[in-house]
Amino acid sequence: MDDTNTKVPSSPQKSEEFDEKGKQANISATEDQDERFNVDEAMEKTLNWKCDVKLLPPLICLFMITFIDRTNIANAKIEGMTVDLRMKGNDYNTSLWILNIPYICLAVPSNMLMKMGFVKPSVYLSGIMFCWALCTIGLGFTKTFKGILACRFLMGVFESGFVPGCAYLISRYYKRRDFSIRYAAFFSAAVLAGAFGGFLAYAIEHMDKVGGYAGWRWIFIIEGCITIVGVGIALLCIPSYPEDSTFLKPEEKQYLLAMLKKDAGKSRPNHYSSFVIKECLLDLKIWLGTIAYFGADNAASSIVSFQPTILKSLGYSNAQAQVHTIPVYIVAFCVLLICAYLSGRLGHRYVFLIFGAAIGIVGWSIELAQIKAVSARYFGMFAITASAYIQMPILVVWLSNNMGGNAKAAFATGFMIGFGNCGNLVSSNVFITDETPRFKTGFSTGLGLNILGVVASTALELYCWMANRKRDAGKDDAKLDNSSEVLRDLGDDHPDFRYIL
Repeated sequence: MDDTNTKVPSSPQKSEEFDEKGKQANISATEDQDERFNVDEAMEKTLNWKCDVKLLPPLICLFMITFIDRTNIANAKIEGMTVDLRMKGNDYNTSLWILNIPYICLAVPSNMLMKMGFVKPSVYLSGIMFCWALCTIGLGFTKTFKGILACRFLMGVFESGFVPGCAYLISRYYKRRDFSIRYAAFFSAAVLAGAFGGFLAYAIEHMDKVGGYAGWRWIFIIEGCITIVGVGIALLCIPSYPEDSTFLKPEEKQYLLAMLKKDAGKSRPNHYSSFVIKECLLDLKIWLGTIAYFGADNAASSIVSFQPTILKSLGYSNAQAQVHTIPVYIVAFCVLLICAYLSGRLGHRYVFLIFGAAIGIVGWSIELAQIKAVSARYFGMFAITASAYIQMPILVVWLSNNMGGNAKAAFATGFMIGFGNCGNLVSSNVFITDETPRFKTGFSTGLGLNILGVVASTALELYCWMANRKRDAGKDDAKLDNSSEVLRDLGDDHPDFRYIL
């Protein structure tokens, strides 16, 4: 309605009635627009291609850098870091878990800040990258164990917002079914970083004594400088949110926004209110998904932090241990992409999670049994790594797919990745130095958490399946009698919303 033709109501009561009718009219107009949305497959292919080219390459590149920065301490350990800094007992374990305390606590607030859009995603992500790059370089110059702890803690503060923020940004550009393979492609950077990090550490160790610095110090210094280069990539290449994007034509942007609204459904809260926050905190799906992620993350962090040590305990030299980590990550990379692609094409998540968990149970069991054959123990590393990297991206996608609205999706993604990283706290404390090379506590804990993840994923699958059946039978239709404001904020609790299984 044109503002010049709008009459101002004469009383507060009439004003309230007028506002309510206006809101209802806007809602009806939006729903009518959604219903009139015409699918254009050619346009969708063009949009997906443009978003893939513009969004994914810089984020994948930056995540590789991020993961190398976080995990290079494992390579530095076997190159003499613990000896030079006179670290004793479980000091190394402490240097691992200290990073995860701020990482766990700040992931959700960081994603909520990013959702509010007070700065562009490129500025936000590059800013925190620059800060942790300085911390990484600081690790190469520290002279004491306390310096290691301080740098690692600050790295956790700044890194906490990167992965959840990237996951949220990617989810803003794709429909639910298309998000799976895109996030998997992004997450595969972590696997490639594991392989590349081992190769890079192998190359850098030959710089031992160059400039008077030990080889392990150069690992931190050089990789920190690479991260600073990545800051420039982030500033120049990371796009803004779809509504503010500049790489799409006006008609493409209009179609993309309409397509995403249609895919999200009628109820899509894009703001934070007391009702939305309460729905997030009490949502069983978020808690079950986080528990499953916790089990998978424990496996990933165990491999990242202790695989070189485990391989060295099998009789490999320092250089051989570094090199033998590379094939493990390459195989995990291939399996991850295959499972993510099939998951997206078939529209199913749970089956592939169980497949990944089954592989993990085999791997953990081999390591726990302490089979004497080195080849069998090495195969166990392949199985555990593949298991973790199959499950983690699919879990993030599954939970994000089943959240109604950008606000809840941002909260859920940050919550899962943040609190799911408690797996890092566990892994850094159960691989006890005195248990080398058997690591009985570490392997048994990994097996137990893997099984816990299966239970949580199964419970989440049953919850979503039962909710879909209930809504198909019309047993949730009573919620449609609520006011328009409540219906807008119901999100995935709306009777028209269907969960992906």
